[in-house]
Amino acid sequence: MRIAVAVGLAAFLSLAAAKADARVRVAVAEFSIAGGDSPALATQLQDGFVLGLVRGGIQVLDDAETAKRLDGKPELQHCDGAPCLKTIGQQLDVNYVVHAHVDVAGNSYKMVARVFSTEGTPSAALPVATKSKTCDVCTVAEAREGMLRLADTLRPQLEEPAAQVPLAPPPPPPRAPSVAGPVVLAMVGVVAAAVGVAILSSNGTCTGTLCSENRSRSALGGALIGAGAAAAVGGGYVTFARLRNGDPVMGVQIAFQF
Repeated sequence: MRIAVAVGLAAFLSLAAAKADARVRVAVAEFSIAGGDSPALATQLQDGFVLGLVRGGIQVLDDAETAKRLDGKPELQHCDGAPCLKTIGQQLDVNYVVHAHVDVAGNSYKMVARVFSTEGTPSAALPVATKSKTCDVCTVAEAREGMLRLADTLRPQLEEPAAQVPLAPPPPPPRAPSVAGPVVLAMVGVVAAAVGVAILSSNGTCTGTLCSENRSRSALGGALIGAGAAAAVGGGYVTFARLRNGDPVMGVQIAFQF
């Protein structure tokens, strides 16, 4: 059983190391059990705890690997001061240090895990998270499952903060209303009205055979004056309304009805 559990733990640790793109790295600096003297029990409980972290995409160094890498540096072992944690983080290239403890009383288990950050400059080494689980009258397999669930509760505190969503670009400044079209319409109306006035002024009096022609010229001149006046008034109103950010539709209808 010891060999099988050790192989399983090594496989999961290898899986964690293989995820080179994982951004969160954790070192289990301490994993202690009080009341349970079986090394196989300790291995199984730690295996469940590490598995809970690894399956969340977190790179994990178990307590044995952590102790191996800190060998020759006794001042960094079993410490939780801010400078010490920062040094451990630099030495092991980890973001967090985890201390886990299990109290065993017969078939009951009380599990506690504390997470310390190795980054920043905290004034005091306070855990960023402390989680606990209890398992009353449990088998070893159930206790291992409890350690896995304990690790699950820690993962939200160990995950990288979500990338900030970029702010939407500000809307473009409002464009000035176009008045070129209405201005042209008003100018055309003025010209048409002027032409109509010129035609009427040159019409003369109705004498003999010129009466029919004069009436046609009068009708044309009147039509040009009316259409020109309507176009001039409509174009002028639209220009004025757009410059004042108003609604030109009603004014155009009134102008052309006139």
